[in-house]
Amino acid sequence: MAKKPRLLKVLLQDRGEDAETPWAVDLGAVRGRKGARRVRLVNVPFLHAKPTYDDVIIVEPDPADGDGLLVWDAQGVAWSKIGTRIDKDGGRWAAIVDYLPGKGVEVRPVYDAICAAARKKKIVTEGCFAPRDREPGRLYLAVPEALEPADVMKQLATVKLAVKLTLVHPAPAKKRKPKPKAKKKN
Repeated sequence: MAKKPRLLKVLLQDRGEDAETPWAVDLGAVRGRKGARRVRLVNVPFLHAKPTYDDVIIVEPDPADGDGLLVWDAQGVAWSKIGTRIDKDGGRWAAIVDYLPGKGVEVRPVYDAICAAARKKKIVTEGCFAPRDREPGRLYLAVPEALEPADVMKQLATVKLAVKLTLVHPAPAKKRKPKPKAKKKN
């Protein structure tokens, strides 16, 4: 019988800011770094686009925390260099989508249908909050690198229930206005 993976709650932060605690699978100790563990994230964080689901990071005990919480810190690294803070990239990027069921359409079936449509393209979903009072709900996604934002929205649009989907992150590409055709000179 296969041993069940050990799950850990880890803290992601950036020099004390943007703190959140996703779950991660413990992959073992890091040699030469007392108390450090290599872990694979199994949630889609809300405050960090990277690391995200399936990324492997190294977490270390917080000396200021007596509870033994293991911490990953972005250390103020620029977004263009965040890969230097990730031990093994899981090959996904983060997206945020708002969803608003049509009038009279129940939230749960819409949420379930969106998640099912996403799974068909190996997109991992994490619900942030549900729609309320005609305000949209929000989903965080960990999207395989092979997919573009337009591919994600096209896949989610296959949901057969009335729902308005809005790509929040990455910012949707602005539609270009076609350039007027130059008039032919006679």
